[in-house]
Amino acid sequence: MKQFTRFFMVISCLLAIKINAQEIKTCAQCNMFIKDKLHIAVAKNKGKVLQFDAIECLVNYLKLKEENSFNSIKVADYNSGNLIDAASATYLKSEAIPSPMGANISAFKDKKTAGNVKLKKGGEVFNWTTLKEKFEDSKFGAILHNHSRPDAHAPIGVMGDHLHTKGNFMISVRYMSMLMDGNKSGTKNIEDTVIYNTYMVAPQEMQMNLVMLGAMYAPSNNVTLLLMQNFVKNNMQLTARMMMNGMPMLRDFSTETSGIGDLKLGALINIYNNHKSSFHLNSGINIPIGSINYKDDTPMMNNAKLPYAMQLGSGTFDVTVGGTYKENYEKSSLGLQFLSTIRTGKNSEGYRFGNLHQLNFWAAYTFTPTTSFSVRLLGTVQDKINGKDSELNPSMVTTANTNNYGGNLISGFLGLNIAFAKESIFKNVKLGIEAGTPIYEDYNGIQMNQNLSVHLGAKYSL
Repeated sequence: MKQFTRFFMVISCLLAIKINAQEIKTCAQCNMFIKDKLHIAVAKNKGKVLQFDAIECLVNYLKLKEENSFNSIKVADYNSGNLIDAASATYLKSEAIPSPMGANISAFKDKKTAGNVKLKKGGEVFNWTTLKEKFEDSKFGAILHNHSRPDAHAPIGVMGDHLHTKGNFMISVRYMSMLMDGNKSGTKNIEDTVIYNTYMVAPQEMQMNLVMLGAMYAPSNNVTLLLMQNFVKNNMQLTARMMMNGMPMLRDFSTETSGIGDLKLGALINIYNNHKSSFHLNSGINIPIGSINYKDDTPMMNNAKLPYAMQLGSGTFDVTVGGTYKENYEKSSLGLQFLSTIRTGKNSEGYRFGNLHQLNFWAAYTFTPTTSFSVRLLGTVQDKINGKDSELNPSMVTTANTNNYGGNLISGFLGLNIAFAKESIFKNVKLGIEAGTPIYEDYNGIQMNQNLSVHLGAKYSL
């Protein structure tokens, strides 16, 4: 419980930092933090002041409003940063002057100034009326880099996929359940009778349940820190082949483990972000606080040490490095993430898990303003366990033999992300669900056959 308490102490500290940063304003349209003073816009309506981080957000907001109901609508002059009347300003759409939300629109105090900038930067000039007319074509004013889009985040089964703007804080809870049944040797299914030629016990089914509590905080626009605490529950059904009065007899039994898993700390570091595409580095370290000494009763021995797969942690300080690339389109997005987890040293029981390499590719399509559908492929390559636990008998059960760990796996997933309208009290909440199954398995030695994986999660940005 000490680790659990420490985790929530960290959450409380980050929340306090966030509360002290509340003076940072957010956009009334996209809910992004306002940081570029040369592209901001302000609209006043009956004493209420609405602020926007980009002109494209202002115009998209006005699409659903009566413009005449506003007392004033102003935009920032790109040259000075001073607010000027939106109706009298001249606008330049130029890729050479990126705006916060990707439409690349800047405002100038008069047509002559805008024309001079156009000669140097290129682009197209509009007045207030023609600009609004152009926005009737959603491709013209599409906001590609919008955190309020349902596909702004990767499918819920992917972590470390996005950065936050300075001062932003997010907490999350995720649940993952993986079901396994039967056994494979390499790529082929095998029967228990084959396993009993070498081992006394054959695994039948296993369910791995994982609850992950997470927090993300951005001390700057280019760095987001993350923390993840796992809570694990594993249950395995097995069948032992025992001799009774000289005759073989099969006996079913189960083992279970549950408790705090390892703690993970990390940082996401922005490399570039041009509003349509982005790339950041992923880094992290695994703090081994999960138990690797869990025991349970079996037909062969009471209080027996359980095999590697049933333990709650790795027992080693593991380093994760990689990168994430994302690209946004009008109603869709793509993502690619590669992560390598490198195990360091050996744990107190004399072993370490094999290095793990993962490649995620996903595509999402937004079919309503608040929902998106996703498909994802995950490829993993993992090495065998290095070393061994001297308390485990490798001929007792397949999961106690270090040669039966690691291999190559490709899985496919279908997912759904749900956001909420900005007018909703749940506007800062995102929900996700994803389910998948292996489409290719090639294991080292004999391992349980993976079946169905389900991911559920909720994220709340403060």
